[in-house]
This record gives sequence, structure tokens and C-alpha cells, in this order.
Amino acid sequence: MSSVHAHEFLAMVAEAEEPKTLAQLKEMAAERFGAEVRFHTCKASELTTDALLAFLLERDKLTQLGDGYQVNAARVCNHG
Repeated sequence: MSSVHAHEFLAMVAEAEEPKTLAQLKEMAAERFGAEVRFHTCKASELTTDALLAFLLERDKLTQLGDGYQVNAARVCNHG
């Protein structure tokens, strides 16, 4: 199973025209990366989509807007 960097997930969220609910973000991730995808960051690896969302929310990399979430660009690092 391949591992996808969290930056790819954040790029997917940033491409969305409007904020998405957590359920929509999970569905988008499954469609783009596969249902069994695992993610990694510079601090963690083998993250499920649920674990990645928790990681990003805890670090304020996603921000809530109404019922949905969008990328908090000010909190996203710029390394690959």
C-alpha cells in the first residue's frame, strides 16, 4: 500500500470551490487516493483518513467555515 503526503490531501481540499464537511473530505480522499490509503507527514506516518483529519484539525491546518472545512493557508508549511 502506498503512502500519500498530507500536502496532497491539503491540495485536494484547497482545490474545492467551497468548504466541505468531514464526511465529504473522507469521500473525496477515498475517490482520489483509494479507500485503503495511508498518509504521512513530517511528524507521523501510516495515518488513516480519520487520523489525518484529526492531525490537521489539531494543528489548525484546516479551519471550520459554517458546516464545512477549508485549508488554513497561513498554517500550511511549504516543504514537500
